[in-house]
Amino acid sequence: MKSDFLLAITQLAAEKNLPRETVLSAVEAALVSAYRRDSFTPNQDVSVKINPTNGRVEVWVDKTVVERPADTRLEVSLEEARRFKPDIQLGDTIIIEATPHDAGRIAAQTAKQVILQRLHEAEHSAILEEYAEKEDEVITGVVQRIEPGQINIDLGRTEAILPTSEQVRTERYRVGQRLKVCIIQVLKTTRGPRVVVSRSHPDLLRRLLELEVPEVYNG
Repeated sequence: MKSDFLLAITQLAAEKNLPRETVLSAVEAALVSAYRRDSFTPNQDVSVKINPTNGRVEVWVDKTVVERPADTRLEVSLEEARRFKPDIQLGDTIIIEATPHDAGRIAAQTAKQVILQRLHEAEHSAILEEYAEKEDEVITGVVQRIEPGQINIDLGRTEAILPTSEQVRTERYRVGQRLKVCIIQVLKTTRGPRVVVSRSHPDLLRRLLELEVPEVYNG
């Protein structure tokens, strides 16, 4: 039976149109930070695995083998370590499961914002890749806003910028108008992908002719 935590992750992935594996990886990375802060130490080697079938959270940490642990976050007794690795010696390091009893609470309370940030990054990367592949292609968008120096065009998954320099002087644009534009530049910025389109680029006319009169280009 799937946990509520896993069901929520699955739903979030569907809403964001992202692979569930991407979301799970983002959650695991977020939980590493949370557990380091709340249960272990900032520089400790911590890994988190979420069972994709039932949503169980497993936390694994590096601990040093000692005779008597002074700090159980960092150390494990020789007796306990030998339950997992019989030939281990004092001073060795061992990776053991150390899932906190309140793992679910920590996950619910601390991971959300970091998860959303990671999801935004993943979503931006997907959009960047999608439109980078369409550079020099003609697509249809809808005029969203008209601002000084630029027009914002809704392309579906993101907005594009139609600068004044790429507009046609004799054209008049209005909000809600559908326009065919040529993607001339796709940039990665701290605020997300920046797509620049043109109505005056030479490639626009060529691409439009290819679309409207394909027999000319097919010989």
